[in-house]
Amino acid sequence: MSEMQKNANQTVANQAQIEQFKSLYYLFKGKRDTDIKLFTENKHFRRRDIIELNESIYQKLRLLNLVTDTNSVVISLSNKEIKSFGNWNEFINHNWNISPTTNYITIEWDFNLIFPNQISAVPQTHTLRVRIGNGLRPNEMLQVIFQGGEETDLQEAQSQVVCKIDFVNAQLCSELQMIVSNWYDALPSNTENHKLILFLLKYKSHIKKLISLLFLTASLIILNYSVSYFYKNNEISLNSILKSFYKIATFSVFVIYIAITFGKLMSEKIMNTSIAKFAKNPMFEFTKGDENKLLETNKKNKKFLNRFFISVILAIATNVIAYGIGKLIPTIAEIIK
Repeated sequence: MSEMQKNANQTVANQAQIEQFKSLYYLFKGKRDTDIKLFTENKHFRRRDIIELNESIYQKLRLLNLVTDTNSVVISLSNKEIKSFGNWNEFINHNWNISPTTNYITIEWDFNLIFPNQISAVPQTHTLRVRIGNGLRPNEMLQVIFQGGEETDLQEAQSQVVCKIDFVNAQLCSELQMIVSNWYDALPSNTENHKLILFLLKYKSHIKKLISLLFLTASLIILNYSVSYFYKNNEISLNSILKSFYKIATFSVFVIYIAITFGKLMSEKIMNTSIAKFAKNPMFEFTKGDENKLLETNKKNKKFLNRFFISVILAIATNVIAYGIGKLIPTIAEIIK
């Protein structure tokens, strides 16, 4: 055997001995390395998505020499009930045609396995935990902040999905984390059917200004016709031009001020009764309550969207009305005379 082959075999043996030592140490000490990955995108989770995640994890685990494996699920519901399942079949076969909505779901895979390069058959314990949904209410979130919780605790509480892996073998940890990441990336966005609403929410400040501007332009149309009528029907000399200008300017400032104030009030009302009331889709579609809440949210958003468009049409119509009033100014003046 060459010297290079001896060195290579010695290196492999040393690595295997290190892994064996780590396995024994973690087995008796109970302390393992931990890797946490946070996911913050706005995703939608259906029952079949949860099942697909479990299948993807076990596709990987079946390729390994498993000694033991357990799978548990905890689900929190809106009625303050927490359901815990000791195995996957109980979770899947449970009747989910219930009215409460889902707050969060935590899935845990705990398994012991033996790798091919291990010298002794000491199982290595790994735990994969995936929490879907934010389990903290706003008041509980404040408690985490004021009680001096670590920054990682706050980040986990704010994340939509947390993938936490307690591991001995770093390569397996990376592979499991990649499986969860690929699964998460393939999930549907929670706002796919609300692109117009997202657009309105993104540019709501510009929309508010535009609505105010519509009322201002309506006042300018009326002013234009009023001033034109005044000059056509009054002989203005050089001596009275300053006096006439003062009267017109005062009237114009008054009308513009009323238009701006009214425009702000109407734009605020339109925003508060439509755009401000838009709601996001619930992130879960798991229980019957989740499905009903999704339908209810879509129905309400459609109503608020229709209300918004009607309000904008009425705001645009003020310019048409102003144009009509401007055309009727001579007639109105004759009636007053």
